[in-house]
Amino acid sequence: MRIAPGVTLVSPTLDAERARRIIKEADPFSTGQHLAYPSDHDGAQVHLEAYFSTEAIVQSPEFALWLVEDVVSWMTAKDLRPQLIFAPGTDAVRAFVERLSRAVDATPVYLETKPSGRFGDTIEGSLPADASVLTFNLTSVTGGRCIGFRLPEAATHAGGHVIGTAAIALGTSPLNEKLQSRFSDNLYIAFHVAVTNHNPDACPANAPRLRPWQEASAEIIARLRR
Repeated sequence: MRIAPGVTLVSPTLDAERARRIIKEADPFSTGQHLAYPSDHDGAQVHLEAYFSTEAIVQSPEFALWLVEDVVSWMTAKDLRPQLIFAPGTDAVRAFVERLSRAVDATPVYLETKPSGRFGDTIEGSLPADASVLTFNLTSVTGGRCIGFRLPEAATHAGGHVIGTAAIALGTSPLNEKLQSRFSDNLYIAFHVAVTNHNPDACPANAPRLRPWQEASAEIIARLRR
């Protein structure tokens, strides 16, 4: 269900009026961008043509509660009972995952996440062998690389058993199909957003000046404070 330009409500259990209010009031979507993600040069990078800040959404305790409740509803319907929730170690994700973990009696565990947005290798917290794991991120701007591959692979490599994966917002890319194929029965997405990307060597001639993705994120957050 399209609820705003570039934003489709995917979750069948998130009330549409609540979803519209979240997008209208948080105003998390910014188009016409040219953003480096991750913003360092320590590995592969893509250029984003828009940005969606779920971080802006969850600054509202009410909106965060609605979304936690919706993820819990999905987990209950799917009979998913993870012992651990494995997520990036950013401040905004931690705040959300702490609430979600309390709601489902799970333990949060975090993967090192650098300021550039790139994952490291260090795991914060205990990940016992064969522990059931739900991987999670607030936003998968690249269309599923983090929740479909990087986080599940890191959890599995550490000995965990991934039983599902989730994100509040999923960007648009060819990875969408691979993500849905890999997690056909245990994937949660609240919003599908028109955040597209291209390789650095495929920038359109009329593309805006390249900026780090953090600048767009900061601008969206600043709008909330006006």
